[in-house]
Amino acid sequence: MCLLFSVFSSLAAIVYLATAQSFIILARLDGTASSRGSVTGSLSFYSELVSVVFVVVWGVVSDHHEKRLIMALGLGFMGIPLIALPYVRQVYPDLLLIRLFFSVGTAGTTTMMTAFVMEVVQGKGGWVPAMLGASSGLGAIFAAFCLFSVPTMLNLRFHGDQTKAVNAANGIIGGCVVLVGLVSYVCLPRWCRALSRGFVNFAIKLLRGLKAAKDPHVGLGYCTSFFARADEVIITNFISLWVTQYYIEKGICANGSICYAASGSTGTMTGIAQCVALVACPFFGAASEYLAKELAIVAAGAIGAAGCLAFSFSLDPTSKTSMAMVILIAIGEYAMIVSGMSLVAGKHVAVEDRGSVAGTYSFCGAVGILVLSKVGGVLFDVWMKGAPFLLLGVGHLLIMIAALALYCWQHFFKKGK
Repeated sequence: MCLLFSVFSSLAAIVYLATAQSFIILARLDGTASSRGSVTGSLSFYSELVSVVFVVVWGVVSDHHEKRLIMALGLGFMGIPLIALPYVRQVYPDLLLIRLFFSVGTAGTTTMMTAFVMEVVQGKGGWVPAMLGASSGLGAIFAAFCLFSVPTMLNLRFHGDQTKAVNAANGIIGGCVVLVGLVSYVCLPRWCRALSRGFVNFAIKLLRGLKAAKDPHVGLGYCTSFFARADEVIITNFISLWVTQYYIEKGICANGSICYAASGSTGTMTGIAQCVALVACPFFGAASEYLAKELAIVAAGAIGAAGCLAFSFSLDPTSKTSMAMVILIAIGEYAMIVSGMSLVAGKHVAVEDRGSVAGTYSFCGAVGILVLSKVGGVLFDVWMKGAPFLLLGVGHLLIMIAALALYCWQHFFKKGK
């Protein structure tokens, strides 16, 4: 239960920071007016780069120290930047350092979540990964419906003093995350099993994982990770940025002040989308279990492509039509994660290669975030606001085509031979 609550809290903090960052960029950092998308993409790029490195670092540390300590430290590293976020004065180095510090924490919690699952499940599979996935989704929903409204409520409490409201909101939320870290240290079990996650070992496993991609099913699974992980980052970062900028352009909000209307709209959109996507997850899990796994990916790709492509050309990102598109994007994201993981965890992977394939799967997701967040951020500024979602839509479409081609080859051409 404590592990589930730790995962819940870490995901809530991740979603909250992504949205709060957009508001800080738009309201406090006036010098970014012409490069807000690029700044957002660059911050995501550098954060993920640090996260990739520290996933390995925390893995090495976990060989010698209790996992509960690393989980607690990870949450602490996440809480402190949340407290400091309202005090930034410029993107570089202030906001960048906060994001990098936060990424060190997210790497710790992510690594230990995997480690605890390995301890509990020990190859049997079952309900534990599903419960962790549900906790992650509920954390995102909690952030959207509850945490986003904290600054608004405190603004009323402080009689319209936005500075005090935002500072207090981030202080409370960040402090709670640190407190959860302390509770996690007390409540989580004292496991300390060597996982052999040194840098050399990581490189060897990555190479073995890449070799496993000779099987087209594994390669397709890696491709789903590339786009599905990027879905998560682009949704949390660029929807809030786009909505806030839209309200500023319409005169509803002003540059230099917190846009509470955008906060409410973003929270409602992402919260409802996450709720629907969470409900849809079991259906894609069942489809991956009882139908051809390629067909589940075809469906996930089609849904994600429909949502991303339509939303990318939206004239009003806050409209009801846009809400429907965001719901499709979220369903496509969750569905592709579930169906993609079923591919790399299935019969196409040898037992001795499962760890390597799992690591490579995560690595491909990290590369997807690095590439798509950076490119999408630049295109957000120089082309159109929906460009990051257009990239995702094209990616989902390519995944759908590849999965359909693999299904046809597997069930018609190969059998015909």
